Amino acid sequence: MCIRDSILVITLAATVLLGCSATSNISLKEKDQAYAKYLSEENLAGEDKINSFRFKGWKPLSDKFLIISAAHKKDYLIETQGTCHDLNESHGIELNRFSNFVIHKEGDSISTIEQPTKKCFIKSIYPLTAGQTEHLESIGNPIQS
Repeated sequence: MCIRDSILVITLAATVLLGCSATSNISLKEKDQAYAKYLSEENLAGEDKINSFRFKGWKPLSDKFLIISAAHKKDYLIETQGTCHDLNESHGIELNRFSNFVIHKEGDSISTIEQPTKKCFIKSIYPLTAGQTEHLESIGNPIQS
């Protein structure tokens, strides 16, 4: 086999591998159902508010669920009231809250940086362990071999 043929084989193999590791085939609706099922199975207790919260980062899960991280290395699963359109594709969020260091489930909201005037009100707040965060982030992702 000549060098050109070897390069062609390597290129084809890389293309196939990238195609297999592409984004999940699971829909956002199916993800939402999986998150709701996980909450039920794990019997996670929601909180009315998070005190002393200093925003560190976030991870979109769907257009209804996201994980927010606090500076004190604590994660929280946030469920919004209804669909928060394009949350899953957003490059950033804003926390719209009445107090600088507290997040309330009643009245506080999230906006994407792309649509800051469109508020997604918080329905539920669930504190997470590191293992729970990892599991929720893996829902809908291809299984790594």
